[in-house]
Amino acid sequence: MNSANATATPPFCLVQITDCHLGANPGSSLLGMDTDHSLDEVLALVQRQHPHIDMLVVSGDLSGDSSAAAYQRLLIKLNGLADAIVWLPGNHDAPATMRQCAGEALMPKQATLGDWQLLFLNSAVSGQVGGHLAESELALCRHHPCDSNTFIFVHHHLNKLGAEWLDEQLIDNADALFDILDDKPGVAAIVSGHVHQASEQRHRQQRLLTTPSTCIQFAPGSRDFALDDLNPGYRWFTLNTDGNWQTGVERVSGVEFTVDKTANGYE
Repeated sequence: MNSANATATPPFCLVQITDCHLGANPGSSLLGMDTDHSLDEVLALVQRQHPHIDMLVVSGDLSGDSSAAAYQRLLIKLNGLADAIVWLPGNHDAPATMRQCAGEALMPKQATLGDWQLLFLNSAVSGQVGGHLAESELALCRHHPCDSNTFIFVHHHLNKLGAEWLDEQLIDNADALFDILDDKPGVAAIVSGHVHQASEQRHRQQRLLTTPSTCIQFAPGSRDFALDDLNPGYRWFTLNTDGNWQTGVERVSGVEFTVDKTANGYE
């Protein structure tokens, strides 16, 4: 679990979970949903669907309160789930605390799965909800081939999804990244969290994917803050030796989750 570079035989199985919002104590809730319960159900589904996982990417907002206790509890929940685990910070996280709890090994900037290249960008800005890519993050992509065997993971989304309140929080200098990638052969996909919903779109030359949260879901296309009725879920990837890949979203079924649909936001 301490190495992000795989030596297993492909095809490789990569799983992304995101926006867990764990609290310091078991049973902490977000808008009425027990985030431990929802995450546990998602992880149980992951294990049923994927007996062997080469890499698990947790793409931000691991904690809802930035507490060391939340990160330590998440480490226990994820232990043994995948050969390699990668953590990315989100706007609700404290990167320094994450590193203290998990170590640098779980927060690499890049990794490999056979011939597949994976880049992990930090879009979180202290004290801000929206995203931004520092020059160091852009430089990582500028100096990387970013060819068709490359995936880029980042917390915030890069292009408007049609939900006005959420689109105010996307990466504010996303065009700087797109400008860099316009001069590259084209990455396989850029994969994000933050928006608590599944989406797929193309912008300029790039395929953009977002992934459901392991807790509450945001309603697509909403002008103001609104929650969806869909259950928590995750995204999976199958990476083949011939450069082809597949992805899909799975959601927990047969379980009822409590959520406060009257809420008009959260901090």
